[in-house]
Amino acid sequence: MKAEESSRICLIAPTDELMEKSRELIKTYGKEISVYKASLKDAADVGAELIKKGAKIFISRRGTKKLLEKQFHVQTVEIGMTLADYVIPMQKALRTEGTVAFFSYERIPADVETVCQMQGIKASYYSFLSLEQCQEAVRQAVREGAVLGIGGADSGRFALEEGLAHVVVESSQDSLLLAMETAEQLLEVQKAEEQKRRELKLKLRRYELIFDYTHDAILAVDQNGERALLNEKARKLLGKRAETDIEKSVEKTVRTTRMLEVLKSGKPSLNTLLHINGTLVYANQLPIEVEGQKMGVLATFQDVKALQDSEQKIRVKLHEKGLVAKYHFKDIIGESQGMKDAVGLAEKFASSDATILIQGETGTGKELFAQSIHNASARAEGPFVAVNCGAFPRNLLEAELFGYVEGAFTGASRGGKMGLFEMAHKGTIFLDEIGEMPVETQVQLLRVLQEKEIRRIGSDKITPVDIRVITATNRNLWEEIRKKNFREDLYYRLNVLNIQLPPLRERGADIVLLGMSLFEGYGKADQHREFLRKQLQRMMDYEWPGNVRELGNMMERISVLLSQGETYEFVERYISGFFSAQKEWTNSKNSSREEQKPGETFIGEESGTQRNVSGEGLAVWERDRIIDALKKTNLDMGKAAQMLEISRSTLWRKIKKYNIEYK
Repeated sequence: MKAEESSRICLIAPTDELMEKSRELIKTYGKEISVYKASLKDAADVGAELIKKGAKIFISRRGTKKLLEKQFHVQTVEIGMTLADYVIPMQKALRTEGTVAFFSYERIPADVETVCQMQGIKASYYSFLSLEQCQEAVRQAVREGAVLGIGGADSGRFALEEGLAHVVVESSQDSLLLAMETAEQLLEVQKAEEQKRRELKLKLRRYELIFDYTHDAILAVDQNGERALLNEKARKLLGKRAETDIEKSVEKTVRTTRMLEVLKSGKPSLNTLLHINGTLVYANQLPIEVEGQKMGVLATFQDVKALQDSEQKIRVKLHEKGLVAKYHFKDIIGESQGMKDAVGLAEKFASSDATILIQGETGTGKELFAQSIHNASARAEGPFVAVNCGAFPRNLLEAELFGYVEGAFTGASRGGKMGLFEMAHKGTIFLDEIGEMPVETQVQLLRVLQEKEIRRIGSDKITPVDIRVITATNRNLWEEIRKKNFREDLYYRLNVLNIQLPPLRERGADIVLLGMSLFEGYGKADQHREFLRKQLQRMMDYEWPGNVRELGNMMERISVLLSQGETYEFVERYISGFFSAQKEWTNSKNSSREEQKPGETFIGEESGTQRNVSGEGLAVWERDRIIDALKKTNLDMGKAAQMLEISRSTLWRKIKKYNIEYK
């Protein structure tokens, strides 16, 4: 018999008939049970061999069951004997003249005796607990004049030796099936218990590893304030090696810390600074309670200097990788109501961990807001990873975001590469220009947002990531959705929290403040303050299509000219000439767009919603729609633009075009 031939459930049959009947039932009902033949005499040897080969549960008649349980302490299911099993032997007993001897391990079923009395069968009953007793019972029955024996295979073997006719009681199909199903249920219970034991061992092993390899020194005392356990870090902190020295150090530590106070009060002592053996430590001391009873105190100690050194190394590494957000909300300059509203909203959103979509034109400060949100959030100590989705070729963006394993594609780096999502673990990832992300990559981003896990290119391993996602775009995402360039389901995943950044042309009051601040980055503003203020006030009428970035460029130009010794008059002429040229170019561009023929699209041109109006009434129709939208939204530019399905900048331009009073 090979080891793999044995099932976890094994049936031991004393007769060929029971063995064959069992195998037929197993085949019919598709059960995973192995069947072997063995008498009570051979059962121990067979059982020992099967246990070596993986048997966990046995099925047998009563005598074999008792033997296996006693010798091996293994679970065994008895094939029960019922009156139905005695039907055929009883028929022979009825035809027999003389005494019929019934042999049974331990006891005869009571209903068998009742039937014998009712049928007038002259019966005698013999029970036994071993093979020797079985043999003696058969001999006694012969001495007492029995002419027929009814029992098991062992009593049948001894009856043959004594010349006594004998009928073996075979188990019925129902008895066999019941025993098999019971064994299967026991096996499932065993499997569940084994799984629990494995899980418990795994937990204990994890706790052991955590206990031994954590950076914290751990000390626990029992309800009497005596040392219960301590880890290697605690031994090093106490600075003693001999066990007697350790006990003295523990006793001293318990006295000088608040462990006894915590033990008495049952209240934790958290975030305290203590000196232990000359080392300044950061301590947490927690009461241990079991079913309401105080059972001790657990204390953890962190070396403050080591902790500071570790944090410094982490910060240096993050700075080296450029994974640090530099800006905070205090760095955002602006007194206009639109900017105040945006900052106020962003500050509120910083406390949440939900995904944010920042919308605004080019140069309005979307990354400045993203960094400020990160630095004001609970993730401020984690990495900040900024990605410009429009800066990578389509085939490289996926590799940069998700990483790859070695050999994933031609040109893949040896050893593979960690993706930006993994680098942002426990921090924030900022996906700028999200509207330019390829659709196929959008599918994978959607999975990251849903499952909080990534898979590197070429790998089948799933890696969980704990990240906060902030995205930004200057595109009309609804238009991109209409064009099938952006997934609608992803849009709703990204647009949980929304921040609309106002363009610079709507922040007239901020232009002077911003300009002066930007100039400070290129030169000393104090000696040119009045001149700069005057020029910036002149610039308030300019639309600034490049927003703050364009204003920064202008201030840098002025700084360069002044640093080269140019006069104020020259710089002023330069500024005037520049803006004249820019306005001429802008007017030319706008006029080419606004010289529309009857039937052309006006409002709705950005979202694709068509509204065709003919003749001279087109401008009147468009002006009325804008006024109506502003009234319905209580002069809210963002909501009005959304209602009209155009951008805020387009709405602002049309308000100026039609001289609509906006107050």
